[in-house]
Amino acid sequence: MTEDETPISGTPGAWYAAFYGKGRRVLWWDWLCHPGFQHVLAFGYEPRSDRWLVYDVTQARTYVRAYEPREFPRWLEALPADRKILLFEADDAPAKPFWRTGFWCVPATAHLIGARSRALRPQALYRDLVRLGAKSAFERPQP
Repeated sequence: MTEDETPISGTPGAWYAAFYGKGRRVLWWDWLCHPGFQHVLAFGYEPRSDRWLVYDVTQARTYVRAYEPREFPRWLEALPADRKILLFEADDAPAKPFWRTGFWCVPATAHLIGARSRALRPQALYRDLVRLGAKSAFERPQP
């Protein structure tokens, strides 16, 4: 099969997980989360389509967006100032656990990026990703 015949996978080779939510106490589960870790979403670059893909599971719905490289920096800068972003490169082994406990931002993001995590809260997923080798990315310069 030649490169031209290879189907576009639509899957980035690495995913970024963005954690944020400083001091938000609007929803009942915000009280269960540590400040700065009240939400997580994932994004990654897919080179064959030359798009940044964003996957965001919220209370109201799931958002899947595709941004051209020239549009992506504006989306990234719109994330809250307290954000923490990790770059995670999963291996080819199936993610565990095999089953998921629910469908909210944490288990949905862990499943998408292939993280072996049983985390239920964003801070626990952050710790698991660091333990699995994730590295800090897109750090904002300190004033």
